Amino acid sequence: MMHLLLLVLGLSVLIGIVRTMVSVEMRQKPSNIENEEKHHAILLIWGMGIIFLMLFIPYQAWKLAGSSLGWDGALIVGSSLMAIMLFCLSAYSIFKGRSLRSKIPSI
Repeated sequence: MMHLLLLVLGLSVLIGIVRTMVSVEMRQKPSNIENEEKHHAILLIWGMGIIFLMLFIPYQAWKLAGSSLGWDGALIVGSSLMAIMLFCLSAYSIFKGRSLRSKIPSI
């Protein structure tokens, strides 16, 4: 039960981090070098959180499925890793598209 709770919590935190990264990315572009460095450092910190969650979520799925050490365990980890990458990229594109559409003036 705990692994299921951690899996759902990891997915919700991943969605929150992706949404935060898009909002940070869509802010006004920095004009001087110090602000640009700060902007990229913030994106790097959020990116490290995404990388951690991309490893944590397949591990929790593997633990939830029974922690098999054979090929079926490798299949579970590999397929959940591919699924979480697809999930993350699709969430990023959805949030970025919504953000871009809100910045376009309507006619």
